[in-house]
Amino acid sequence: MDPLTESEEGWVPIVSADIPPGTLVEAVFESEELVVWRSADGTPCIMEARCPHQWSHLGGEGVVEGEELVCLTHCWRFSLNGEGWKEGMTGRRDRKGDIEVWPCKEESDWIWTQRRGND
Repeated sequence: MDPLTESEEGWVPIVSADIPPGTLVEAVFESEELVVWRSADGTPCIMEARCPHQWSHLGGEGVVEGEELVCLTHCWRFSLNGEGWKEGMTGRRDRKGDIEVWPCKEESDWIWTQRRGND
């Protein structure tokens, strides 16, 4: 099987794995707008591209800080597992809306996501 075709488990290559730590790229998969980013420690993550707060597109309004993706519109922060937080000027963190995270793996110089089932 060609290493860049869909696997039997529904895994599909979505972007090249050459994304440096601390950066993000935009992607579209099955008509879903996504962002693919690497945390500072190099962990890849695929998540929905729109912030749940006011629908800002994280491809243009997002930045990676450490192990979180931050929406620059109102400073909501999202962890690798999609938990949403707002951090105030004093450093206090309050739970906010979560964001959808897609299955993700890195293999054969690509970052892959898994096709959704027909549940």
